[in-house]
Amino acid sequence: MKKFIYFAKGVGGLGADSYVAEADMIASIVPQTGVQTAIYFNKTDNTKDKIVLTHDNTTNTRGHRCWEIGKALAESANAGPHTNGMVDFVDLTNNIFYGNLHFVTSMEIQLNAGHGPTSPLYE
Repeated sequence: MKKFIYFAKGVGGLGADSYVAEADMIASIVPQTGVQTAIYFNKTDNTKDKIVLTHDNTTNTRGHRCWEIGKALAESANAGPHTNGMVDFVDLTNNIFYGNLHFVTSMEIQLNAGHGPTSPLYE
């Protein structure tokens, strides 16, 4: 069974406020700033969609949250066998967080975000 990952921005979960991606389409997880992490999903037209999660800054104390987000994303992509194929990853509309992602405070959904990730932390 295919797995899908669900995101909702917290304003109703309708239209551009929510996003569903097939778990097999995860391309990368990249720190954008100390308080933002981007998740990229491959698309069939060789572009990517991008979800930017905003969270607290733990870079100087525990390390960047990218590791925790990546771990949760891998777990959710492999969730089973007792799932219906759809995993709520971050749903700010209903205050649902996969695993220990309660530190996520907001998100941005960027469709057709280009061909790949860039990270100002590694440039």
